[in-house]
Amino acid sequence: MASILEIARLANVSAENVLRVVSGEPVSSDVASRVARAVEALGPPDSARSRADVVAAETRGGSQADELFSRVDQMAADLEARLPKNVGNILYEALRVEVQPVTRHIAELDALYELMSARLEDMRAEIEHERRERLEDVELLSELVSAGWRSADRRLARVERMLARLEETIAGERSPTHLHFPPAAEGRDA
Repeated sequence: MASILEIARLANVSAENVLRVVSGEPVSSDVASRVARAVEALGPPDSARSRADVVAAETRGGSQADELFSRVDQMAADLEARLPKNVGNILYEALRVEVQPVTRHIAELDALYELMSARLEDMRAEIEHERRERLEDVELLSELVSAGWRSADRRLARVERMLARLEETIAGERSPTHLHFPPAAEGRDA
């Protein structure tokens, strides 16, 4: 027995066309002849029933359907008998016992997340405040250093002006117009 896919490959048609031919649905004569040749070469597919089996099942249709319904009813009754009467209550209780702790854990995790978020926000504000204070300290230090240099510059300028005046005074005293000679000694010429 061959599979549907093997027959489709040999006949060079789709598996759907092979199924249509096997189940007696209408297809083109070309596809039907190719599938027929492949079935002759490989044998009928293992899942296909002969046309005679299909016709026999159709003639017995009523009794077979009744038998099928009774079997389904019997299976449903067996399943119902195996299940406890209060499956709904048991399921509800199991869910309550299992889900409530999970809900509590989720609530605790949510509270912890909120706490961490608030703490991180506090830390961010604290760090921002400290950063501003450090910037103010650096600004004050820079101002003090520059004020110190300005003060030193003014003092140096004053010292330089005083030195310049002193040098002018010294230079003026040494000039010939300001030469001061001591009086001549009286006893030397005599």
